[in-house]
Amino acid sequence: MEEGSDLVEKYLFLLLYSDGVSNQQNEPIRGDTWLQKEMFLISRNIKTPKEEFQPDFYGPFSETVDEYSEQLEISGYITRDAKGLKLTPRGEQIASKMWQGENEENKKTIKDVKSLLNDMTIDELLVFIYFTYEKFAEQSEVKDEIERKKVDASISLFKRHKISLKCAANIAKIPLQQYITLLQNLKIPVYEYTDEELREELTSRGADSSQHISH
Repeated sequence: MEEGSDLVEKYLFLLLYSDGVSNQQNEPIRGDTWLQKEMFLISRNIKTPKEEFQPDFYGPFSETVDEYSEQLEISGYITRDAKGLKLTPRGEQIASKMWQGENEENKKTIKDVKSLLNDMTIDELLVFIYFTYEKFAEQSEVKDEIERKKVDASISLFKRHKISLKCAANIAKIPLQQYITLLQNLKIPVYEYTDEELREELTSRGADSSQHISH
């Protein structure tokens, strides 16, 4: 069994190495906030030390992730530029071997997380995390500001096919039928829903969406 700190380092390498929305390996992560939130979502979907993350000023935060990413940058494995954080050739060589040895399910989870979060705006990112994992937003110093943006951000994420209709309504804190009416008033199509699927969304009592990447 790998130790918790070793797992953090491992998944930092794998996350940075993974492709995302660009379908190119070593896709840059936009900044430290995205790195923290992507690692947090990985920790909720892969067996990793979830206790690493605590509520902080900008939602879930891990000091271990912060320390390891800083150390990897100092050691020449990570670099950053205007596009964000990415692996250096030296770091990519190490991560490539880790990626080859990782199981396919975990690799898919990492790619899904990166594809979901990596091209979100900062408002979309914080709204999504804050209202999907609300207990981690309790100490946020921008909670009130993000609260005011939740409806607009939920609509943006829905329009970009990032989240489902039901998840968007949950994030916006609006009953689903009222949310559908809001979208219709804004001339936003409820895309890719048959009448039967829409009825299922309206009547669903499924598992808590906060436990899964697929929203």
